[in-house]
Amino acid sequence: MRIYAEPDDLILSEIERVAIEKGVTKKQLVLEAIDFYLHQDRSDLDQALKDRDQARSDADQRWKEANQIKGELNQAKRDLEAARSREDQLRSEVEQARSEKDQASSEAVGLRRELEHHKDTLRLKDDEISFLRGHVAQLSEKITPALPPGQEEAKAKHWWKFWRR
Repeated sequence: MRIYAEPDDLILSEIERVAIEKGVTKKQLVLEAIDFYLHQDRSDLDQALKDRDQARSDADQRWKEANQIKGELNQAKRDLEAARSREDQLRSEVEQARSEKDQASSEAVGLRRELEHHKDTLRLKDDEISFLRGHVAQLSEKITPALPPGQEEAKAKHWWKFWRR
């Protein structure tokens, strides 16, 4: 029985080259190729198919893991942006608090100066009051003997005894 096939020019030229190298006819080379193909060990092919399927499975698993990692990365980026936003907000609040602290500090310095001024003023008034009390006491000592006796004193002493003293 005859089987016909029409190979293209490239395959024909390759068949001729290999046949010359081996020292056989083209017909014998084609029969050997068919025989080799039909009787070759299928276990290598089956193993290659299993390896391919395993490789696909591994690639699918890695793809799923990569997608999961990408999702986690995106979540981490969102968390980072939220943290940066919170940091900016906190920095703004710190600046505002620092500004308020500086303002309160300057107000406190002004109030301390004012308090010291009022204390000095009160001390001066106290000194003046003490000075005036001293003068009043001196004046009252000088004036008291020169004044006539009070009515109660005159009643307690008889009027003639008062002048004897």
